Amino acid sequence: MQHHPHPDPEVAALVEQCAARLAQAGERIGDWVRAATAGQARPVLPAHGPAEAARLLTTATRLCDEGAFDQALRPALVLVMQHPGRAAFAFLAGTCLQRTARPAAALPMFGLAGLQDGNRYAALAAFRSGECLAAMGRADDAIAVFDAAVEACRQRPALAELQRLAQDKAEALRATG
Repeated sequence: MQHHPHPDPEVAALVEQCAARLAQAGERIGDWVRAATAGQARPVLPAHGPAEAARLLTTATRLCDEGAFDQALRPALVLVMQHPGRAAFAFLAGTCLQRTARPAAALPMFGLAGLQDGNRYAALAAFRSGECLAAMGRADDAIAVFDAAVEACRQRPALAELQRLAQDKAEALRATG
């Protein structure tokens, strides 16, 4: 992971704290992703309350908005490991992993996001999973996942744009296959 300190000292300090916590977790990050993918119990970092979660989420979101996905990944992973049942945190971590060219690592995060919180993230997580599969050269799998995203959007008019994007991506892959 490339690291350039954030110009805001408070954000930079929080990112460094997250990096230290992740370093202390050591292999647990890899174990976490493997266990999550296999549907097994996952190691958890102790959470320090809703105020810290809000601070981490605000910081990670701000860094994503600035395009600093490599830095946002640290607080996003801490959030996922502290609160493994929260789809928003899994989706955020998946986004950071996808945007830092780690599609294989992003897939399980998007899978978790699509399965949690009453499938609130199902359509968007499926779409992002399709993008990851396409980036990994797995066009047939990506087409199937984009088609699933189209179906997930069908009954929700608010997701019409996402449905169109998923259809376009699936058609583009079919045309090149």
